Amino acid sequence: MSMDFSDHKTVQNSFAWIKKNLDPLQSYIVLENDLNKQADSIFSNVFITYQYLKKENFAWKKVYDSKQLKEYLVIQIDPTNEDETLGKIMGYGFGKDIVSYLYKAEKKL
Repeated sequence: MSMDFSDHKTVQNSFAWIKKNLDPLQSYIVLENDLNKQADSIFSNVFITYQYLKKENFAWKKVYDSKQLKEYLVIQIDPTNEDETLGKIMGYGFGKDIVSYLYKAEKKL
């Protein structure tokens, strides 16, 4: 089952599941919050990041791993300027304890 980024519902699953379900022709930013270290959820709509994601028309999915007590925000982005987009998103209120992963789209031959 692939991820439906349009519904913005929270899915109960793992980081391994996320990686397995990413489309290799798309680029993604995955933000990871370890709830063992920081109790504040990155899923809170108070983060200005969500306003930026809506404005830029990015699709995203929330994934919660109850076994590891981690939550992930998976953002599907344009496969150009990924590093710049990551910098902008991280500048919108995420703390230093949030881990970010950047998956760049495979180049078409």
